[in-house]
Amino acid sequence: MQALILAAGPSSRFYPFSSMGHKSMIKIAGKPILQYTIEGLRKIGIKNIVLLVSPDSKIKDYFKDGKDFGVLLSYAIQKEPNGAGQGILLTKDLIKEDFLLLNASHADIEKFALLLLEAKSKDTDALFLVQKRAETWNYGVVKVEGTKILDLVEKPKKGEEPSKLCVLGIYLFSKDFLRELKETPYEHYQLEKAISSYAKTKNIGAIETNEKSVTLKFPWNLLTLKDYILKNIKRSISSKAKIEQSAEVIGSVIIEEGAAISNGAKIKGPCYIGKNAFIGDNVVLRAGVDVEEQSVIGANMELKNTLVMSGSKTHSGFIGDSIIGENCRIGTQFCTANVRLDREPVSCIVKGEPVDTGMKFFGTIIGNDVKIGVKSSTMPGVIIGNNAIIGPSTTVLKNVEEGTKYYSKFQEIVSKK
Repeated sequence: MQALILAAGPSSRFYPFSSMGHKSMIKIAGKPILQYTIEGLRKIGIKNIVLLVSPDSKIKDYFKDGKDFGVLLSYAIQKEPNGAGQGILLTKDLIKEDFLLLNASHADIEKFALLLLEAKSKDTDALFLVQKRAETWNYGVVKVEGTKILDLVEKPKKGEEPSKLCVLGIYLFSKDFLRELKETPYEHYQLEKAISSYAKTKNIGAIETNEKSVTLKFPWNLLTLKDYILKNIKRSISSKAKIEQSAEVIGSVIIEEGAAISNGAKIKGPCYIGKNAFIGDNVVLRAGVDVEEQSVIGANMELKNTLVMSGSKTHSGFIGDSIIGENCRIGTQFCTANVRLDREPVSCIVKGEPVDTGMKFFGTIIGNDVKIGVKSSTMPGVIIGNNAIIGPSTTVLKNVEEGTKYYSKFQEIVSKK
């Protein structure tokens, strides 16, 4: 059994982190997301893995041949973003047997892949993981007879769905599916069309699961994936970390070597603190915080359910339910509003359109290399682009484009008494 991981192409909906190579290379708890996917496959005995990547991807440089990770990796390069179908065809000489097809961000692949492997039989040509969803018209929906899949309809019209069962994006295929894909004319939904044709002549089984799978469609999905990974960590504190006696470390917490925890800090697990990170006096970290390597959380800052990427620095204030990119500089008394006054779910503007995050508690997304002045704040759901500058005493009310300045204008008045 092999695995084919799709890790190519841009992801414009993942702005402002869509320019970081591939989104699966964002680190959570010290590892790229893709590493969790690869390790999950290795644990269930799948060690021959093919990766479809972009020409400028950092994936090959990081994972190389896979030996350091206990697997054998081979690569296919997709030079143009012309769809999953065309990308899969680039791997046809590397696929030698039955294979799992999945996206790079399936850090939870171990439990889902086992469901397919256990159901595989000699008479099965393919198996798909499916799940009942409410808004079926947003997904690929299967037509079934019992547990046999008869067809796949991609994003059917509302009211015309063949069932409530939607594909989860994890498939087990026989190698001969590649022949069907090659014979399918190129179009945007070439893969889905090939599956539809394949289902009409082959035996494809539907494996239904109620387990929620973690996806990375939008940047705020990083918080869900963070929670999944932190939920499974075990307490580990490096002997080379420096923790002041008055600091409190409670529950499942990982503190890597070189990290320093100052006086009065309170760290409530689950929590991850990376190599050489610094946690200042009286800092509070709670409800699932991930502080990556070389980051600084300044004195009197409170972080709640937040991912801070490597090299970023904050001073005092409150950051809740938020994502901070790499190498940011955040001034003192910065505050994120993380809940709407009407307590409705928070929406974000993505590619000019509002998208419901489904979360009632959600703060901000700050891109890489952002600088924020003192006494500034953000409203729920605001996205700040890479290399932006936020002026002091500024409340950010809307998205900020990358490479721009956003500030409140003040007028200085000097008069005699």
